[in-house]
Amino acid sequence: MKTLQRRDAAAVDALGEARSDPHGAAAAPGAAVALTLALAQPGLAPSDRVAARLRARLRAQRQAQAALQTLQSPRSRPAQTAEGRRWWMLGERSRLVELAVGAALRLEPGTHELLLLEGRLAADGQPVAPHDYLIGQGAVLAQAPSRFYLRHHAPQDPFRCTEGWQRVTPGQAAWQPLREGVDICPLHQQGGAVSMLARFAAGGRVPAHPHGIDEECLMVEGELFLGDRLLREGGFQQAPPGSAHGELMADRPCLLFFHGAIDPAAVDPAWRAEQGFAPM
Repeated sequence: MKTLQRRDAAAVDALGEARSDPHGAAAAPGAAVALTLALAQPGLAPSDRVAARLRARLRAQRQAQAALQTLQSPRSRPAQTAEGRRWWMLGERSRLVELAVGAALRLEPGTHELLLLEGRLAADGQPVAPHDYLIGQGAVLAQAPSRFYLRHHAPQDPFRCTEGWQRVTPGQAAWQPLREGVDICPLHQQGGAVSMLARFAAGGRVPAHPHGIDEECLMVEGELFLGDRLLREGGFQQAPPGSAHGELMADRPCLLFFHGAIDPAAVDPAWRAEQGFAPM
């Protein structure tokens, strides 16, 4: 076996070629500019073979990510504002909203989903705490500075709800295993679509899988690799029908909100049965 020169070894490690776990090889795989600049430093110039692999990996990554819309830091973009309110568009029908203390938001008719990320709200007289989920329609009032995810469903969407709010407070009993290292807490399921929280332990993985319907992911806490892309806390990704994700992997515990459909490839029936849960 050929012995690598020192400069090649450093470049190979940066590309993930010298490790069985490519996600652990660099702080943020997919950061093409940073990686290219690092490899240009004295003593780190890659060999032709390594440079070719880098170019191929970047091309493959761009092709795989072409259909996915990712916002690494939505709040770094200009916000839309009204009295006591700020919001940032995430997807076509979803946004990130902040309310000042005492500010109210009355939503237009239709079905809405709301996940409180920070603060304290009141909805139809019900207290809403962080990670509580609402589905329905009505108004919310901020009892503390609050930030939340909000999605409005089109009339043709599968989610339907009667007037008023239904609240789901995730509790320990609501969590169930998806596969080893990954637990889910379904919040609302209807017409083949589900909204849920997903909790990854360090090292938790979900295999690569396609998307049969529109999917949205919001990182609530921590960070997660979606294929070669690292989605950090506060980041958002929308995947249209027909697109696909590479392997999902967490190198530390994280929590994300998900709306879409659970592909069978993501589920480990044997692990669920071992934990005392029925097939999905």
